[in-house]
Amino acid sequence: MAAKSNPWRGVQADKNVVLLAEDEPFIRFDIAEELRLLGCQVIEAGSADEAIDVLRSTARIDLVVTDVRMPGNRDGLDVARAVKQERPGVRVVVMSGHLEPKDEHKHLIDLFFSKPTPSNQLARAIMEMIDANPAKRDG
Repeated sequence: MAAKSNPWRGVQADKNVVLLAEDEPFIRFDIAEELRLLGCQVIEAGSADEAIDVLRSTARIDLVVTDVRMPGNRDGLDVARAVKQERPGVRVVVMSGHLEPKDEHKHLIDLFFSKPTPSNQLARAIMEMIDANPAKRDG
């Protein structure tokens, strides 16, 4: 099996890395830009399937932000499950314009936002979570 090249190797050591899974391009762009303005490096995923592939890669990830409803075989709750399995200690922010998390999903979610939420408010909350997480940089 040939080794795949890692497209996320260019991560700067001094920047927090956020994996952003959102299928709506304008929403994804808006949130990503706000996070970049606050000094983050953002890995964008347009589906849950793509986000889970990133989680299974060697890319450094300090926090995951995911929408719930996305096209494909999996959704944002599947992304959250994958984070807990593949990246223990990485926090998960879930957003949805359609549903509130059920009790059985609360262990997967560190912070929930109902959509629409202003992207600058979301980005500031994400930065606070990263800054408060002692496990954000193990190495």
